[in-house]
Amino acid sequence: MNEIAELRDALDRLHAALDDLAVRGLRVAGPQDLAKLAALRDEFATAGAAHLSQRLSAIIEAVQSDDRDSAAVLLRAMTAARLLDRMLTLEVAAGMLQNEFTAEDAEKDEE
Repeated sequence: MNEIAELRDALDRLHAALDDLAVRGLRVAGPQDLAKLAALRDEFATAGAAHLSQRLSAIIEAVQSDDRDSAAVLLRAMTAARLLDRMLTLEVAAGMLQNEFTAEDAEKDEE
């Protein structure tokens, strides 16, 4: 599996986890939820998405300290995840277009 596919898979898992927290509420987040976020945080840090990793750290800290602003922290993380998702989509589309142009150029050279 290539890097982009792995990131897309991790983003799908992150979206599901964040949506679940948004629906259930951050005050009911337990150790299992925090462990899932911590694993995703580490995965994104390893992949080079430090900004998203920092947002996930902020959620974990907000939940552990019962911060009143934890909902805003969650929304910021959700926004960062959606932005990364869009950036990956654009990168994949650009790669597909580049492949298409390369194939067309090869066909023209053969003629």
